[in-house]
Amino acid sequence: MAVEVLMPKLGLTMKTGTVVKWLKDEGETVKIKEPVLEIETEKLSHEIESPADGVLLKKIAVVGEKYPIAFVVGYIGQPGEQISAPAARTAAPAESAVSAKSPVPAAVNTAPEHGGRVFISPVAKKLSAALNLDYKLIKGTGPNGRIVKADVQKYADTCCMAPSLAPEASDTVIPYNGIRRAIGVNMLQSWTTIPMVTHQVMADVSALLEYRTMINRGITEKSESVSINDLLMKITAAALERHPSINSSLADEGIILHKRVHLGMATALENGLIVPVIHDANRKNLLALSREAKDLAARARNGGLGPDELQGATFTVSNLGGYGSVDLFTPIINPPQAGILGIGRVMDTAVPVSGEIKVRPQVGLSFTYDHRIIDGAVAAEFIRTLMQLLENPARAVLL
Repeated sequence: MAVEVLMPKLGLTMKTGTVVKWLKDEGETVKIKEPVLEIETEKLSHEIESPADGVLLKKIAVVGEKYPIAFVVGYIGQPGEQISAPAARTAAPAESAVSAKSPVPAAVNTAPEHGGRVFISPVAKKLSAALNLDYKLIKGTGPNGRIVKADVQKYADTCCMAPSLAPEASDTVIPYNGIRRAIGVNMLQSWTTIPMVTHQVMADVSALLEYRTMINRGITEKSESVSINDLLMKITAAALERHPSINSSLADEGIILHKRVHLGMATALENGLIVPVIHDANRKNLLALSREAKDLAARARNGGLGPDELQGATFTVSNLGGYGSVDLFTPIINPPQAGILGIGRVMDTAVPVSGEIKVRPQVGLSFTYDHRIIDGAVAAEFIRTLMQLLENPARAVLL
């Protein structure tokens, strides 16, 4: 009997997956747990494995199309076996080409219901105001036609984009979908709904570099060496533990102070950005944190991360120092987190020391925070703690 290949659920927030490519052709032999096709969600790429031994009898899903969770994307069975796919299980993709190309009719309310009154959630109303949208034109999908946050986001994304310049024959068109589109939606939401403030400072890392050299002398395997970024993340975790109001998020029920520190580690990919998470970073020793950071970064670039490794961050660190060209920048908060720390390059800088000008290695720190949750004085205290720990890194590492 033919076995269904289903679109998996790869995380709490996943609703659909896009088929990137089939790895097997119809009639080709497959082994159980052998990858048969590659899909992409808003956060990661994933290979769907065969649920049984046999051959790929039928491809249902089309490359480039989006399908909901549990949709039958194909069938595995024995050579020559006939299948009869129920129509309900092989219906149209999650978003048809018609709706994708003609978003306006689906998004516009031509006649408000309930006697002209438009129902909208407070969050959706605030977002529509921030985006300068007339929410009366948005079709609500909530109870009784109530406009919810997702409706505003969809309307803004599909109906309110500036007119685009038609590509010329010599231009290259890169699809704006998958991870790239998810980043855009997330950043737009963050930029338009969060009052962000960035504090920037140059911090002395003389002691940090000396401490790193001392630690690495005792490490025989070069691959196990501790990087500057490892130390900076460990110090950040220690500082967050001391400042719970920074390690927080805003929810409907109020401001949540997270006791556990789950550090998001912004990692660049060819097609965008991904943020794997070091869970309980404040409870891990330096070497354990270093190994996990290296492992997560490597698997992020190879598409080998699981859903749990991309969820739950309470604070994010974005390090652009490795490019050697950035000192300070303005990182954007990853909602619902309350802050993000941007790290620039380490460079020798002439600074006054006890009335003399001396050269010291310094690193640029850019701390962006949500001003609804964090006041300027609290942010300044957090930065001061970071600088103190940089001057005495053993205090953070030995905590």
